[in-house]
Amino acid sequence: MAANRGLLNIYIDGSCAPKNPGGTPAWGCLFLRNGLPIDTLAGLAGAEASEKATNNLAEYMAFINALKETKRRGWNDDHITIFTDSQLLHGQLELGWKVKSPNLIGIHKKAAELRASFPTLKVEKIGREKNKVAHRVARAAYFEAKFPRRAR
Repeated sequence: MAANRGLLNIYIDGSCAPKNPGGTPAWGCLFLRNGLPIDTLAGLAGAEASEKATNNLAEYMAFINALKETKRRGWNDDHITIFTDSQLLHGQLELGWKVKSPNLIGIHKKAAELRASFPTLKVEKIGREKNKVAHRVARAAYFEAKFPRRAR
């Protein structure tokens, strides 16, 4: 089965707008498989205007939802790299940093358990300038939630 393994790069981002914390948390991701863009995915990360609505929560939801979609598509055995511009997410999931925020303890546990179910997965920190598509997808999810389209 190793011969069927693909190379899956996933770019993720989270946003909490118009303010952080307390805005509307949204996440987005971009999937590239074997060097080809496959799809984008986005959504809301939680309730708006709560103390739990933060960029960090949205980043974690991007990570979790990207891995759920990876499983749904049957790419579990691919060589997976998740690219994030979140230093906190990278530090907590890749470098073993402690999770100090009570609001992130449960979601970190869920993310770590999901991550452990993939045989080859690494998380890499990148600059924001290299994460523009995932950022735009997350922002689009925010705008679609705040300003829904009217039926014609």
